[in-house]
Amino acid sequence: MPTCIRRRNSAVLGVALIALLAPAAARAQDVPRVRLVATGGTISNRTGGRLSAEELVQSMPGIERYAKPEFEQFSNLASSELTLDQWLALAKRLNEIFSTEPGIAGLVVTSGTDTLEELAYFLDLTVRSDKPVVVVGSMRNPSTLGYEGAANLLEGFRVAASPDARGQGALVVLNDEINAAREVTKTDALRLNTFQTRGYGLLGVVDADRVAFYRHSLKRHSARSEFDVTSVAKLPRTVSRSR
Repeated sequence: MPTCIRRRNSAVLGVALIALLAPAAARAQDVPRVRLVATGGTISNRTGGRLSAEELVQSMPGIERYAKPEFEQFSNLASSELTLDQWLALAKRLNEIFSTEPGIAGLVVTSGTDTLEELAYFLDLTVRSDKPVVVVGSMRNPSTLGYEGAANLLEGFRVAASPDARGQGALVVLNDEINAAREVTKTDALRLNTFQTRGYGLLGVVDADRVAFYRHSLKRHSARSEFDVTSVAKLPRTVSRSR
């Protein structure tokens, strides 16, 4: 083959490759930034040592299609070991991230399932942003057959990256389902579909090809909440007495 023809064919091939790769590169640059703030829980409780926030992010194959993943380790404890002081510090940290890093699209928080619904509700009341805070966990630990933590985490990132999640308050994402933090409850100590919103139903689902919301909560939450913990040093102690 003459040299001029080979050069022309190479040039055509190069243009074709650029045309094919350009959209993928553009999509990689366009995906939103989402940060994991890990607190621990069963999702991290591997036999022989707990998974770090970095290891959790690395457990999600294909995350780059949906978000630019970031991570930080807030704590790495069982949820029953997190104190109210740590809850308060966590809420302040999430507020700090949103106020100082406007490029963050959303946050994902890991929690043990024993107190996940309570922590999620607390964050719904105290995180003052319309950007999503998505709380995730797992019913099985990383050393157990059928561990679903990586799938739940990936779905949490996808929801946090979704524009439709804005203004919905804190969300709980497990088992392909999206529930409002202020409505969801843990219904079973063993089953994967334990987190349910009885009487109202879930907000949406995370399918293979999309994040789909079917309803919106009209309750006051997030940026519209009257709870501002900026200057709160310690949550007040309350006592309930029955007569």
